[in-house]
Amino acid sequence: MVTTGAVLLTNRQIGDVNRSRVLRTFCDHGPLSRADLARLANVPRATIGTIVQGLLDDGLLEEIEADRTGRAGKPARPLWFRRDAGLTAGVAFLDGGVEAALVNARGELLARTEVACPTATAPPKALRKAVLAALAAVVPGNGEGLLGIGIAVPGVCDAATGTVVGSGPVPGATGRMLADAVEAAYDLPVLVDNDARAQALGEKWFGEGRGVPTFASVQTGTGLGAGLVLNGLLYRGDDGMTGELGHTCVDVDGEPCPCGLRGCWETIATLRWLRREAARLGLPGAESFAARALVALSTEDSAALDLLERYADNLAVGLANLVQLLKPSRLLLHGDVVDGGEVLRGLIEERVRARCLGHVRDDVVVSFSSLDQDAGLLGAAGLVLSETFTLAV
Repeated sequence: MVTTGAVLLTNRQIGDVNRSRVLRTFCDHGPLSRADLARLANVPRATIGTIVQGLLDDGLLEEIEADRTGRAGKPARPLWFRRDAGLTAGVAFLDGGVEAALVNARGELLARTEVACPTATAPPKALRKAVLAALAAVVPGNGEGLLGIGIAVPGVCDAATGTVVGSGPVPGATGRMLADAVEAAYDLPVLVDNDARAQALGEKWFGEGRGVPTFASVQTGTGLGAGLVLNGLLYRGDDGMTGELGHTCVDVDGEPCPCGLRGCWETIATLRWLRREAARLGLPGAESFAARALVALSTEDSAALDLLERYADNLAVGLANLVQLLKPSRLLLHGDVVDGGEVLRGLIEERVRARCLGHVRDDVVVSFSSLDQDAGLLGAAGLVLSETFTLAV
């Protein structure tokens, strides 16, 4: 037995810690050779072979073909998760439906389905029925072989208890009803969290957040929310009630927000604001306006171009505040803005930098998430993978 600080570790626990380090290293870097693993996981080379062999024997890892591009000699064969390893099920909510997927540790969606449901108005019983129906379509048998099930909810969630404290987009999800129903159906660990935080985990496991110690994943569109990864760990706060970036004040004399506060970021940087301004300017299709249409129209309409620039600047206000406070290495944006393409991305990055102090300005990188429509499901899977493969000591 050895001691680390005030924590006593048995030999078995030491082995668990080393396995966890190796698995977290795969999470951060993707496929790796044994030599790379030893260096990055900070595990002695004399022990890496034993750890890796155990993971191979357990069916978690396999050797894959090496990339021989531009290399002389025989390259080391990298290790990566088996296609059937780390299976989880993820649940996410859409405007008018519930989607579920079976996901492996590589981030591949092995099965996917969507069940129609008026999520904004569905009572708890109807919502529960839709979630269970979606899971039944993608989960094999009674869930044998799965690590667990993740549920990403657009709302305030206490991840420690699996409770949805409140959700404007899906009010029927409030409480522990969803976690209780899924646990009863599958007898598996069920993890519930805010969708923006879940998306941050999805980025850490499968997207542009891989290997980035500190970054922010920001959801845009009908609302604004943020998931923060700080020094490699998802930040939830003491009770999970963090990430309400959309309700930080950006205008002390601003208009009232539906949340009850005044001058919130959401009052000037969501689709609600964009569509209202498009209607005021008489732009065509204002009632369903979104970033894609705005960018297209801006090439031929000066009013649309002005609105595009204001939309980018309004988004940049809240993002710049986040940069000034935490200096994330990257801002990964999801939702409506992604459809605005490079034109909108470049504008947002330019405006964020213009609102930041000089010593952080040049380090600001704004990226659009490549996970696209899979972000919610991969984020829900990331909840389970992070809980399973991370051993904190």
